[in-house]
Amino acid sequence: MFPYPLLVPSYLEAFILKDLDIDLNIIGIGPIESALSAYEILLRKKSKIAFLTGWAGAYPETGLDVGDITIATYEVLADFGRKYNTHYSNFPQNLEVSNILELNNPFMEKTIHLLENCGFYVNAGPLATVCSATYDIKKAYFIKTKYNVLAENMEGFGVAKACEKLGIFLVEIRIISNLLVTPEKQWNKDKANKILREVWDCLIKNWK
Repeated sequence: MFPYPLLVPSYLEAFILKDLDIDLNIIGIGPIESALSAYEILLRKKSKIAFLTGWAGAYPETGLDVGDITIATYEVLADFGRKYNTHYSNFPQNLEVSNILELNNPFMEKTIHLLENCGFYVNAGPLATVCSATYDIKKAYFIKTKYNVLAENMEGFGVAKACEKLGIFLVEIRIISNLLVTPEKQWNKDKANKILREVWDCLIKNWK
């Protein structure tokens, strides 16, 4: 059995992985539910490493396409701060809050190495957590430009915050299911799930 808990936002993503020899946990969609669920699950599991996996939407001008693999080097909570007509700004430093969580760790590097050995190309870089999926091209360009992120999801920052509080390393693997430059197109869940399954077949077989 894969030795670490795997967190998945929804049953639609979990369905393709349910027969694998893995500790699969559905945590819910969105930053609040996923953070609370992840904290409760990981507190009980007492593991020092956790994995988060699922779909993501690729931002414009990243070169990403449906089915591409992304691994988060850090998570940005894109909707957090002070919103003006033209820009976001962070809260004052004296509040001692941050909208960025670092995810670089040896297990992330090991994951990339194993996937590359299986013939996958991995796009490692910053991801954005949003409270609502972006269907506004202007907002997509805004977030991409502001934070220089590859793709967006709705759980990464919340789960990363739960892991931070518990002292757990997090590896976040996302498969691109949709392109934010064409929000009117249906998400290609079938292709994303096909790659998701192949990714986890590789990791389960090769993790030592």
